[in-house]
Amino acid sequence: MEEAFGGEGSTNERAKRSTATPSKNKANRTMLLAMMLQVLAPGRLSWQDIQKMLPSFYGENPHKAIYRDIATLADRVVEQLPKPDDPSLAEWCVEQQHHHKLAITYDRQAKTFGLAQSVLSIEINEDEARAFVALQEGFTPGTPYAEAVQHLLRRWEWLFSEKSRLLVAQKRKRQARPVLLPLSPVVDYQKHQETILLLDAALEQGAYLSFAYTALVQNWDDEPQSYERVEPYELEYRDGHWYFTAYLFEMNTFLDFRVDRMHPGTLHPHNDRFYPGSRQRPRVKIRYWVSPMLARHGSISARLQEQRVEFLDDDQGAIVEGYARSVWWARKLLLGYGELVKALDPPVLVQQMRQTAIAMRGLYEDEQ
Repeated sequence: MEEAFGGEGSTNERAKRSTATPSKNKANRTMLLAMMLQVLAPGRLSWQDIQKMLPSFYGENPHKAIYRDIATLADRVVEQLPKPDDPSLAEWCVEQQHHHKLAITYDRQAKTFGLAQSVLSIEINEDEARAFVALQEGFTPGTPYAEAVQHLLRRWEWLFSEKSRLLVAQKRKRQARPVLLPLSPVVDYQKHQETILLLDAALEQGAYLSFAYTALVQNWDDEPQSYERVEPYELEYRDGHWYFTAYLFEMNTFLDFRVDRMHPGTLHPHNDRFYPGSRQRPRVKIRYWVSPMLARHGSISARLQEQRVEFLDDDQGAIVEGYARSVWWARKLLLGYGELVKALDPPVLVQQMRQTAIAMRGLYEDEQ
């Protein structure tokens, strides 16, 4: 009677249920679920995300099985889990830890799960706490990969024990001036962040690039120079600026570009590729004299490749030689030492330094 009353539809429903792939291996899948929540924290997961990551464990109708596994890990059904911003979350975390259960929260609006505290914690000492604060305060907006570094630091901090968190907070409140890292950019590179990431990707993938550029000797509103299909060579952050080096086929040479002078939105990768690292930039061998004041300490900063230092007798200074990436970089290096160095080779570097010195002297003579 019941089968006749149910009709063909009921038989089909039972057939669908019997052929659907069931969830299986609860012990293993629950352990993997806990590991996923830990590894991806402090990120959050929906039940759909969990199914995608563990498809072989949750079958075709995973919703209820996932909710049961969450309840097993937290010892509380999903509807009773606290929200991520619950005022009493800290106390609940302590209680969960006492009972060896995961502190899982449930965002009812986004329908996502996440851990409120790490299953595992790490202890750091005072020196590590100082280093952590220095990194947090050194990678401010505009510095190299600031957003990515801060995101990574937040993930690390999430793993700290309560004692370690308090230690970091204590070091952040120090009365003395903090340790300063020379990472602050000269200009605001936040609006060039997309350009920097595209340049980095092109270097890694070996993609030719095209872009518009305005040199420093020109006004920003002047018509920019277009560079088509250049081969990326290097991306470097130095002295508060991002520099991009590329090989130009039509000029058969390498050029250095300052990233903040590249016009945002004009950088485009090409579909054809080259093998990264196959081309080497010719280096420039330079020699310069160092004053006795710098040389008498017996230690000269290694600023050149294959650098060699010859200390002269009778406190006459020292001769430094090595390879610089270009004459432009060599000039920039020597100008940083002011009157304490003198260029000796190559002649083109000596000439540029002489012209710069004459121009600087003229600026001060005009004031007399």
